[in-house]
Amino acid sequence: MWLSPRHGLRRAPAALLWLIAVRAFAQGAEPARPDSPPPQAELERRGATIRAIDIVVDNVFDPSNPEEDKKLYRWANNVHVRTRNDVIESALLFQVGDRYEGRVLDESARSLRARGFIADVQIHARSYDATTNTVEVEVHIRDAWSLSFNGKLSHSGGETEWGLGLQESNFLGRGKGLSVSYKSTIDRDEALLSYNDDNVFKSRVRVGAVLANASDGHRHDFYGERPFYSLDTRWMAGGTFRDEQRVDTMYDLGEPIDEFRHGVDYISIQGGVSRGIVDKRTSRWLFGLASEEDRFEPTPDKPQPLLLPADRKLVYPWVGWQLVRDDFREMTELNDMGRTEDVALGINLYASIGFAEKRFGSDRDATLLRASVQRGWEPGGPGKLFQFGASTSTRHENDGFKDSITQFDARYYRRNLDNRLLTVSLSALATHELDPDTQVLLGGDNGLRGYPIRYQAGEDRVLFSVEERFYTEWYPWRLLRFGYAAFFDAGRVSGRDPRASPPLGMLYDAGFGLRLTSPRASRGQIVHVDLAFPINAPPSIDKVQLIVETKGTF
Repeated sequence: MWLSPRHGLRRAPAALLWLIAVRAFAQGAEPARPDSPPPQAELERRGATIRAIDIVVDNVFDPSNPEEDKKLYRWANNVHVRTRNDVIESALLFQVGDRYEGRVLDESARSLRARGFIADVQIHARSYDATTNTVEVEVHIRDAWSLSFNGKLSHSGGETEWGLGLQESNFLGRGKGLSVSYKSTIDRDEALLSYNDDNVFKSRVRVGAVLANASDGHRHDFYGERPFYSLDTRWMAGGTFRDEQRVDTMYDLGEPIDEFRHGVDYISIQGGVSRGIVDKRTSRWLFGLASEEDRFEPTPDKPQPLLLPADRKLVYPWVGWQLVRDDFREMTELNDMGRTEDVALGINLYASIGFAEKRFGSDRDATLLRASVQRGWEPGGPGKLFQFGASTSTRHENDGFKDSITQFDARYYRRNLDNRLLTVSLSALATHELDPDTQVLLGGDNGLRGYPIRYQAGEDRVLFSVEERFYTEWYPWRLLRFGYAAFFDAGRVSGRDPRASPPLGMLYDAGFGLRLTSPRASRGQIVHVDLAFPINAPPSIDKVQLIVETKGTF
C-alpha cells in the first residue's frame, strides 16, 4: 500500500521525511549528554582521550557526616589550609589531551599518597562522550592534618630518649615541607631545621636541605634532582652534598665501650636514561660520579680508642642498571591503620659498579659493587602476602674484598579474620672484613624487644619474629585508631667483634603491645607501647622491658 497511488498514499513518504527532519533538528539543538564511562579496558581499547580534569580537595573533616559536624572539627577545617589544586595538578602524570590509560591514573594516585600530607586519593573516569571519544577524569583528594607537634618519649632497654618538634608537611597548602625539632638520644643532643619541595615552581624538580647542630658536631645535607618521577620517565639528573661531624660510639652488652670522632664529606652527581615502560617493565641505565671521604680521630674523652679506623677517600665514576615491574596492590590494615597502602609485588632489580682509582683522587684503587632485589607474591590469592628482599655491597681492593655486607629479609602476612593479621618475618645479615667504624648489633632497638638496645655485637646477625596483629574498630573522636599485638622474637649474633665480649648465642623474648595512630594526620606516625619479657636472659637483664617509641609501621 505504501506504493499504491490509488489509495492517496503517494504523499506519505514526504510527510515522514519531514517529521524525521524536524526531529533531527530538535535533537541537534540539545547536544547529547556524556554517558557514564564504560569499563577502563574498553576506554583504552577505544583510544579515548582526556577531555577535562576535575580536582576536588576535601578538608580534613567531613561536615556532611553528622559525627564530624561538630564545633571542634569545623574549627580544625577553618584553620587548616587545603592543598591547592595546582599542587595536585603538578604531581599528576597525565594532562588534558592525553590518551586515557588506567595504569597512569593508578600510578598518579600512588605518587600522591606517597606525599604523606594526603589522607586518601581516588582517581577515576567520571563521564564519557562517545561523539568525541573523550572522558573526564576526577581526582578526589582528602587532606590530612599536615601541621603536627611532635613529642617523643622513648624508653627502650633502660635508655630514655625524648624530643620536641614542629612539622608542617604541606606549608600553606603548597606541598612544601618545613620542620624544626630538638631531640636527645643515646648518641647525641641535636637541634634540626629541614626543608623539602617535591615540585619546585610546579616542575618535576625536587630540592631539600637539612641543617643540624649537635652536641658532638653538625650535619649539613643538600640535594636537588629531577628524578624518575614515574615508570615512563625518560631521564633523570641530580646531585647530593653532605658535610657531617659526629662522634661514633661502639657498644657491648648495651654499654658504650669505645668512641672516636668521625668526619664525613660526600658529593655525588648522577643521571639516568630509560626507554620508559615497555610491557609493564621499566629498564633504566644509571651513571654518576661520587666522592666519599671519611676521617677519624680520637675524642677528648677517649684519647686512645680500642680500635681507631683508618681514614678513607674514594672518588669513583659508576654505572648501574635498574629493572622495575609495574605490579602493585592497594591494601589496608597491613602495616598501617585506616589508610590505603600501596604494596609492590613486581620485581625491582638494581646493580651498579664503581671504579675508585688514585688518579681520580682516591687514597686506593678499589672496585665498588652493589646489588639489590625486591619481590612480592600473593600465594593462594588475596589475604596472603609474601615479600622478599636482598641486598649486597662490597669493595674489592688489591688484597681482597673489604666491607662486604649481605642482607636478606622475608616477611609473610596471612589474614586470619577481617581484624586479625599474622606476620612472620626472618632477616639475616652477614659481613666480611667489615670497616671498624661499623658494628653489627642486635637488641631492643632493632627487633629483639626483650633486651637492652645495642646488646649484642658480632659479625653476622639473624632475627626471627612472629606477631599476631589485632585491628580494632574503636575510633574515638574520629581522631585515633587503636590496635594491639602479641609477639615472639628470637635472634642471635655470631662471629667476633674485636672490641666486644663473645656472643651469648640464641636469645628469645615474648610480649604484647598497644598501637596508636591518627589517620587524620600526616602518615608515618604509629606509637608503639610494648611490654617484652626476655626468656633465657642472663640475670643482669631486667625481667620486663618497657618500649615506648614512634615508628612508621605497625
